[in-house]
Amino acid sequence: MSTITMATFYNPTQWHYQEVALAVGTVTAALLFLLYKVYVTVSTNGKEKKITKKSLPKSSMSILETIQMMAGRKVPIQLFDMAKDLGSWNFELNLPVPGHPKVVVVAEAEDARSIFRDSLTEKPKSIYGQLMEMSPTKSPSMFAMQTGAEWHRRRKGTAPAFSQTHIRRMNQVAVKHTEKWLKEILTPMVQNNESFDVVKELLKVVLRAFSETALQYDISDEEIYMFITEWDLIAKEYVLKSAANPFRKYLTAILPERRRAVQACDSVYKLFHRIIKNYRNLDSPMEGTVIDLIMKNPTFKNDENIIASELFLYMVAGHDTTAISVSWVLMELGKNPQEQRSLREALSKMKPEEWSKSELLRNVAREGMRLHPVSSHAITRELGRDMITKKGYFLQKGTLAFLPFYVIFRNNEIFEDVEAFLPSRWENPTESMKRAFIPFATGVQNCVGQALANAELHSILARMIYEFDFSVEDEGYPEGSLVFTPVGLRMKATRVKP
Repeated sequence: MSTITMATFYNPTQWHYQEVALAVGTVTAALLFLLYKVYVTVSTNGKEKKITKKSLPKSSMSILETIQMMAGRKVPIQLFDMAKDLGSWNFELNLPVPGHPKVVVVAEAEDARSIFRDSLTEKPKSIYGQLMEMSPTKSPSMFAMQTGAEWHRRRKGTAPAFSQTHIRRMNQVAVKHTEKWLKEILTPMVQNNESFDVVKELLKVVLRAFSETALQYDISDEEIYMFITEWDLIAKEYVLKSAANPFRKYLTAILPERRRAVQACDSVYKLFHRIIKNYRNLDSPMEGTVIDLIMKNPTFKNDENIIASELFLYMVAGHDTTAISVSWVLMELGKNPQEQRSLREALSKMKPEEWSKSELLRNVAREGMRLHPVSSHAITRELGRDMITKKGYFLQKGTLAFLPFYVIFRNNEIFEDVEAFLPSRWENPTESMKRAFIPFATGVQNCVGQALANAELHSILARMIYEFDFSVEDEGYPEGSLVFTPVGLRMKATRVKP
C-alpha cells in the first residue's frame, strides 16, 4: 500500500486528478441544488416557498444554573415556573448534552403524546445510561433499554406477571399487609394521639407486599430499612447528579457522595442475591411471578448479576409509585375533609369487594395523581425524526425532550383551576383532559405494572379511609429524585368505624 506524503500534493499528475475530482463534485452539488429548487417550485404550484423553522422560547437560565437545577430535587416545580414565565408549555433549556442538538421541555399534552407514541422515539442513552452504572455488570435493565429485540423479549417475558389473575392475587396481599399495619401500627398511634410519617409507613407496607408476591421473599424489617435508605442515596447520585453531570463517574475517588452511592449499590445487590438464593431453595415456587419469569427467561442466561439488576429496578418501580401516590392522595383528603367524608360515605354504601367499582374512588385517585404525579424530573426521550409541534415550533431529530407530567397536568389550557383538588372534574372530563392525563406514560414503553399500581392504590386508600379519618399535622415539603415525594408529611388519624 502506497504512503501519501506532502510531495504527493505537488506532483503535477496527482494535482490534475484532484482538480478533476473537485470539478466533478462541484457540478454534482450544483445539479442537486437545481433539482431541489425545481422540486420546491413544482410542489408549491409554481411559487417558491421559503421554509422557516420556528424555534422554541429559550430559558434565560445560564448553563451552570440549569445544571444545578437539574441536579436538584425540586425540578418539576421549577420547570412549571419556567413555563409560566416564558408563556409557553414547550421551551428550550440552556443545557448542552453531547450527542443532542438541543435539550427541550415538552409540556404541551398533544406534543408529549406524539413523542411517546412515535415508533422512532427512544430512551436517550445519555440519560438512561446512568442506570447501567448501578449494575455490577454495567449492563442495561429493561427499564433503561432502548426498544429493540432484546427489550421486547424482556418485556414479553415478564408481562404475564401482571395478568389479571396475578394482579388480583397481589392486590389481596397488599390489602392483607394494610390490614396488619392498621391493626398493629396505626391503631396504637390513634389511641396515643400520635402522628405518623405517611411515606415511611406506606413504603414499608408496599415493600412487604411486593416482596411476598412478586419476589416470593419474606423481607425483614432490617432489609426494608436498608433498602429504603440505600435507594435514596443511589437515586440522588445516579438519577440526579450523574444524569446532569455524566463526568461524575470518573471522579469516584475524590467524590465522597459518589463513593457512598457505590457502597449503597453493593448493599442492595447483596439483598437481591439473597432473594435469588431463596427462590432457588423453594420446594414449589409459584409460577408466573416476576422472579419466576425472570429466572426462567433464557434472555438472562442465568447470570445472577443481570437478574439481580432486573429485580432491583422492578422493586423500585413496584413500591414507589403505589406508596407515594397513596401518600399524596391521603394528604389532599386530609386538607379537604369534605371530599374525605364524601368518599367514606360512598364506600359505606358498598361491600368491600365492590369498592374498586366506586367512580368517586377512581376520581379521587385520578385527581391526586394529576396534582402530584410521582414521576419526578420528567420522562426523557430522544426524538427519532424532525417534528413540528402543535403550535408550529421545529424540533430537530436527536433533540433530547423532557416530558414533565407535573407541568403537563397543570396546563390551564386543558384543566381549570389547576392548583385545586377537585375530584369532580373527572365526572365529565373533556376529551383533551383524558388525552392529557397519562400518569404511566403511553406508547410501547409505557409502565408494565400500571394496572397493579392502580389496583393497589384504590384498595389501600379505600381500606384506610373507610375506617379512619385523617388530618394533616405537617405537610412537609415536595422533593424528588426518581419520584416526587412529600418528605416529612405527618398525619393523625381517628377511628370512625368500629
